Amino acid sequence: MKNILVVGTGGLAHEFTSWFSDYYKIVGYLGIDHSEHSPSNLPGVLYKDPVTPNLVGTDLVVVAIGIPSVKVRIYDKFTNLGFKFPSIIHPSSTVSDNSAVQEGVVISPNCVVSPNVTLNKLSYLNFCCGIGHDAVIGSFVQINPGSQLGGFSNIGEGTLVGSGSTVLQGVRVGEKATIGSGSVVFSKVDEGITVMGNPAKRVRAFES
Repeated sequence: MKNILVVGTGGLAHEFTSWFSDYYKIVGYLGIDHSEHSPSNLPGVLYKDPVTPNLVGTDLVVVAIGIPSVKVRIYDKFTNLGFKFPSIIHPSSTVSDNSAVQEGVVISPNCVVSPNVTLNKLSYLNFCCGIGHDAVIGSFVQINPGSQLGGFSNIGEGTLVGSGSTVLQGVRVGEKATIGSGSVVFSKVDEGITVMGNPAKRVRAFES
């Protein structure tokens, strides 16, 4: 069993611990909000920045934080410190042999990844997600529980896909977009915007 450091102390870290602690020995946690550690009932050591592979006893790290922009910063920082990001796939999930899974990808329980899918670095599939054939998921994308992405869909880097959302076949979603929970996306989503509803429409009030 390999040792791994978890970056994150909130709900996503709690889920990751529950699902993957039989396959990785979690040496501890590093969080941006240390007050989350105890309420989430996380075991082990709570580390403070800065950390190094020698300090924590492993060079493997997983990012259990669902905010794409934060994942980008963590990836850059921890790569420079000498950490590595393994791809982690729960055994209950099905991933086609000819799909490409890059570094740092996490696939949670009961997901299905169809043939010819590309999952770029540090994309995270939460539980019960389905990815259709020939889809491309950009780096640092967060896909929350129960979402379904159609074949040939393309999700841009740094995008957040809310729980229970559907992206129809062939639809392109731009970089750093947000798809609200339960949305159904029928047509192209431009870079950096937020869409919600069925059919999904732009909601400027939720854009920073």
